[in-house]
Amino acid sequence: MSSCKLHQLAFAAMLLPVLASCASASPAARKTLAVGAGITLQPGESTALPDGSTLRYVAVAADSRCPEKVQCIWAGDADLLFELVKTGSEPQQFHLHSGIEPKSFRESGHTIFLDAVTRDPGARATLRLNP
Repeated sequence: MSSCKLHQLAFAAMLLPVLASCASASPAARKTLAVGAGITLQPGESTALPDGSTLRYVAVAADSRCPEKVQCIWAGDADLLFELVKTGSEPQQFHLHSGIEPKSFRESGHTIFLDAVTRDPGARATLRLNP
């Protein structure tokens, strides 16, 4: 076997544990929303909450916000759909809005606030968890 092929095999063997650890990590395990902290999620991403439940940013349900660099009579509103999953319970869906109420959702002694939504196609939502 050539030394080049041996180097390739050795490199592949070193990468296997790294790739395996990446594949086994769930999105909720990678992001956790702590009390008093904020987090930014894209549609489809999830975060773990301190009580063990999972909050998932499902999608942008509607977006009537005024485009950037355009003067509008009303700034508009982004309506975001979220899903809260508690162990042993049915998923609970709720909406948060950027321009009208509700901008927050209260559950299990904590309040989830929608602080911001980007205007890019990814519509990243910045959330904050307060007691």
